[in-house]
Formats: sequence, structure tokens, C-alpha cells
Amino acid sequence: MSNKIKKANTSSTVSEWLIVTPAMEFVLAATMIAMCVAVSFYAKDGYHQIGNAKFEAYRLVMSIGFSLFLLLGICYIINMIWQKKPWLLSVTDGFAFAYLLFSTIAVVSGGFYEDALWGSFGWNMGWMSQLSFVLIYFAVSRFGRYYRVILGAFCGSAFVVFVIGILHRLMIDPIGFYEGLEGYQMAQFLSTMGQATWYASFLVVALPVGVAVFLFAEKKRWRILGGVYMAAGFASLVTQNSDSAYFAFAGFMLIYFLLCLDGRGTINRFAEVCTFFFAAGKVMGFLMQMRPNPDLEYDFITKFMLEGRSTWVLLGLCIVWDIFLYVRRNKPYSAVRMTLVKRAVVVLAAAGVLVMAGLIVLQTKGVIPGRLGEVLGSVSYFNWNDAWGNGRGRIWSFAVKVFAGESLIHKLFGVGPDCFGSYTMAAHGEEVNLLWGDKMLTNAHNEWMTVLVNTGILGAASYIGIFVTAIRRFLKAWRQEYLLAGAAASVVSYMAYNFFCYQQVCCTPFVFMLLGAGEYLLRKGNHPQS
Repeated sequence: MSNKIKKANTSSTVSEWLIVTPAMEFVLAATMIAMCVAVSFYAKDGYHQIGNAKFEAYRLVMSIGFSLFLLLGICYIINMIWQKKPWLLSVTDGFAFAYLLFSTIAVVSGGFYEDALWGSFGWNMGWMSQLSFVLIYFAVSRFGRYYRVILGAFCGSAFVVFVIGILHRLMIDPIGFYEGLEGYQMAQFLSTMGQATWYASFLVVALPVGVAVFLFAEKKRWRILGGVYMAAGFASLVTQNSDSAYFAFAGFMLIYFLLCLDGRGTINRFAEVCTFFFAAGKVMGFLMQMRPNPDLEYDFITKFMLEGRSTWVLLGLCIVWDIFLYVRRNKPYSAVRMTLVKRAVVVLAAAGVLVMAGLIVLQTKGVIPGRLGEVLGSVSYFNWNDAWGNGRGRIWSFAVKVFAGESLIHKLFGVGPDCFGSYTMAAHGEEVNLLWGDKMLTNAHNEWMTVLVNTGILGAASYIGIFVTAIRRFLKAWRQEYLLAGAAASVVSYMAYNFFCYQQVCCTPFVFMLLGAGEYLLRKGNHPQS
């Protein structure tokens, strides 16, 4: 009789514990949806201190949502230990744990404890933010049952943000954020995100998800929704006026091109995506001539997309490509031939990067003769100096110098999360004042260089490892769930964009959310360690 009672109690206990998992899934979904909406739209006083306002909204959502989630998580962990369930960890999980560990060590090794906790004013990318990013990843990867609802909230919010961004570039302000601003201020701020570069950082993470739906969804209604979303994203991409966004675009389009080569149907859709992109440039160029902002000075690539005559040629070539592929839609498709094309594209892409770097070096040294030298000389990006990339030449040179002069402890473990500014003022204050005056240099305007200084070699290696291993694993299994392709493309886009920019609340939480969703899909497919 005692055995029966024991079995009944055990069964009852298991049933009670099983309630915890659905509760955690629901709380997580509500938290992620609230995060998507709050960060996308919240602003306390228009564009005034909008970065701080968005972070406060993010912190409030995370504090409330994750407090409840973690309380439930304690019950879940106790149950895991009670039932002796195995803990399945992937290589990406390992890098995420390592990054959190080395970020924690960096707080101690740097010595800037207060700054390291919450980060520098206006950026707020301290240890608490790094902790929240890792928590988002692990929470979504384990309890992301409602990932489609979460991604729906993310893309739905992003679509509205894109539309407002398009209207703002046409000098139409449906939300009243431009009231009282001068034309030059309207040129600098965009949609509900604030500074145009912050807006672009959100755009390049959100846009690839919709492109994936258009490319790979089987149901027509989803393809139509993906196409509308993509069209709005491209219209905003060509008008946001940040050249860095085009490097992100090149990164995620390369990923999609390689994936689309697997079948005739998908390569046809990829050609349609290219047509959409160049058509967006022509349409928006026409509309912005009708409703111009005289104070908006186009960056090099934006001017090329909106006003360049050669983009008409590129649009025409895309249309011809569409027609050619449509005519051949019933012809045999050689997978072996496409494999060779993939390899050739990868080689050409790598060669293109190396050639660009080589041209910058040679042009800067003034050794390229004749007409080619004159043409390259007229393009600022081929002339390395302190002003290169809106001042990134000076910042990057300084950041390299800072890291080279650090102690071994700082080289290995860093000066503390978001402590780049505090450390450089303490160790190189005179030079910082000489180069930037009263402006605070809070980061290297290159996320990977900034992470290297802030968390050291070990922290940077772990951080980069999260992204690289996730991309490889997502692309390996994407045929089972096409949203894995969208997550991988968004991560690549983020990495490419932030080669020129930085962590901030408008993009980094979302990329970790997508990393978590991808990891959840892998675990759902029973290959978490692949």
C-alpha cells in the first residue's frame, strides 16, 4: 500500500511540475512581445534623449517579465534536478556561457565598477545589458514555443517603423516627432528610433526575416505578406542614408543567394528580390524629388541608389534575369552545376573584399596611376585618413593604439563592459581631449573592436563565437525550417553593419532573440549540438 501511495505522490508531483513549463513559455512570449513593441515605439519626449528612454522601457520590460520568468525557472531547475534530466548544451550555448563569464571577469579586471554595471550614459551597454542579452538567448532557445507569435510581433512592429521612416523621408510626420525641428535635424533623425544610424541598426536586423518569408514560404498568403514587408523595408533602406546599412544588405543577400541556388523556384524568387530592391531605389528617388528635404545630404551609396543612372541599368538587368528564369522554369536544374556556382560566388566575394582592401591601401599611398587613380581619389572610401568613414579612420587607429598599450590583464580580460570611454579618459585623457575635445568617445564605432577592448581577447573570442557557430548551425539545418535561414541572415546582417557601428538597445536584444529562436528550432528538430 505504501508503494502505491509513493507512486501516486510522485505522479502528482510530476504533473504539478509540468504546469511550470507552459507558464514559462507564456511569460516569455509576453515579455518578448512587450520588448518588441516598447523598444520599437516608446519615446518619452520625442527625439530628446530617445536612446535613454528606449533603454528605460527595455529595462522595465525585462525587469518585470524576467523576474517572473526566473522565479518559475527556479522551480523548473529543481524539477530537472529531481528527475535527473540531462542538460543538453550546444556549442553556441557554450560560447554564450563563456561570454557571460568573461564579461563578469571584465567588470573586476577593469576597475570601473559603477560604469561597468549599467554602462555609459546614453548607451547603457554595461554588464546588466550583457546579462539580459544572454538571458534572452537562453530563455527563447529553451522556452520559445510561441516563437512565431514573437516573430510576428517583431516584424509587425518593424513594418510600422519602416512605414514611418519612409514618410519621414518624404517630410510627412504622422507621429508629430518632427514638430519644432529644423530641416538639418529632420535629416539626422528618423521614424521612432531616433538617430538615422540607430534606425538603420534596427532595420538591418528586422528586414532579413521578411525577405526569408518571401523567398521560402510555401503558402501564397505568407509570400504576399513577406513581399509587402520586404518592399517597405527596401524603400526605407534606400532612404535611411547610412552607407553601413548597404554592407549589411550585401551580407544577408549573399547568404540568401547561396541558399537559393539549391532550386529553380528559389533562385527565381531571389531575382525578384533584386528587382524589388532596385525598383525601390528608383521609386523613392522620384518621390523624394517631389518632397525633398534640402538639408538632407546623401551619403555616397544612397546618392547612387536614388539618383545614379547606372541603377536603371541594374534594374533592367534584374528584369531581364526575371524573364529569362521564367522562360526556363520547366528546364532541368543541375544541382552539381549550382554547387560549382556557389563555390565560385564565395571565392569572388572573398576576393572582392581583399581587392577593396588592397585598393584602399594602394590609393592611400598614391601609387595607383592614371584614370583609375583619379576615379578612386574622388571616392572618399578609397582614401584612408582620419576622416575616413565619417571619422572612423581616426577612431579605429586610436582604438588599435589603446589595445596595443594595455596591460596583459586588460588584453586578456578587458577594461569592463561599456567602459571604453571611462578607460580611455583615465589612461589617454589628454589625447582624447586633443582629438575629440569635449565629446565623449564611448566606443570604437566597430562592435568587434569595442568588445575586444571592453572584454579582452577571451571575451571577444567568446562573443564572436556565439554568432559564428549559430550561423554555421542554422545554415546547416535551414531546409527543415526556413526561419533558420532568416535568423542566420539577420545575424550576418548585424555583424556586417556593426563592423562600422556598435551595440545598442535598438538592435542587440533583437539579434539575441533571433539567435534564441534559431536555437529553439534546432532543439525542436532534435539536433541541438549540430
